[in-house]
Amino acid sequence: MQSGFLTERTHWIIPNVEHVIKEGKYDLYVEAVFHAEKGSIWDKQLDWTFELESTIPKIKEYIADKNPVTVVKTTKSAFKGDIDLVALFKKEKIEEVHVVGVDANDCVLATAFDSFDAGFFTYVIEECVESSDNSALREATLTILRNVNMTNHSV
Repeated sequence: MQSGFLTERTHWIIPNVEHVIKEGKYDLYVEAVFHAEKGSIWDKQLDWTFELESTIPKIKEYIADKNPVTVVKTTKSAFKGDIDLVALFKKEKIEEVHVVGVDANDCVLATAFDSFDAGFFTYVIEECVESSDNSALREATLTILRNVNMTNHSV
């Protein structure tokens, strides 16, 4: 969750993500950070760039003592970043992946599908995702994911 993706509409998920981090009993935490440089496909096709920035301090504080793995990515899915998450998850005997963040219709969806395709039980935590574009895209994404039993069905 990088500040560049947080808007007035998306901030509501921050306390929910904090709660999941505090109360969750996860074996591994992955912090995915995105950037799109000048000349990238993002710039060429979408006329859009995004500076590399860290996770927002509030979330970073909650995961700091959990020794998170930081994945730097220039694409939508965390599974296509600078760390081979499939190999890492298999090494750590991770069988189930929970996904949170912004944008539901973009990075969250791509990460969830890549996780599923890699053979992991995958669930998007509904109360911990939003779209920076508009909430209709969040709802459309959750409808798709619910249809294939890839959310926690909490909302």
